[in-house]
Amino acid sequence: MIARRLAAAALLATVVLSGCAHAAPNDAARFDNQFGDDAVACLVHQRSQPDSAYEGGPRANTLRVLTMLHYYVANGDKPYCDGRPPGEVDRAWLGVYLRLGADPAHVVRYAKPVAHPAPTAPAGAKP
Repeated sequence: MIARRLAAAALLATVVLSGCAHAAPNDAARFDNQFGDDAVACLVHQRSQPDSAYEGGPRANTLRVLTMLHYYVANGDKPYCDGRPPGEVDRAWLGVYLRLGADPAHVVRYAKPVAHPAPTAPAGAKP
């Protein structure tokens, strides 16, 4: 009888805990923050697309998000080490930075300007 209860408890624990588990973030998508050094002379190009660990929300990893945000706040105005502009992957990371609501002033060198529509004159107004 005790063995049956233990087996039932173990099965219940397994079902409950497996429902709470999230897939681990992809280590290949880890953001390269140049070992967290604030005194970098230039930016490195990112090698992997960002994944859900960096996007905010329930699957985000707070430490990873803050690491990426800190990197751009401290270094986002610096040129890339190879002198090239940001590539597609770099732009994906910059997009995550901006979507999370971070200050675009830190990456103004690379942020695409937002197109504002031309103001329209009220009906019947003379130009």
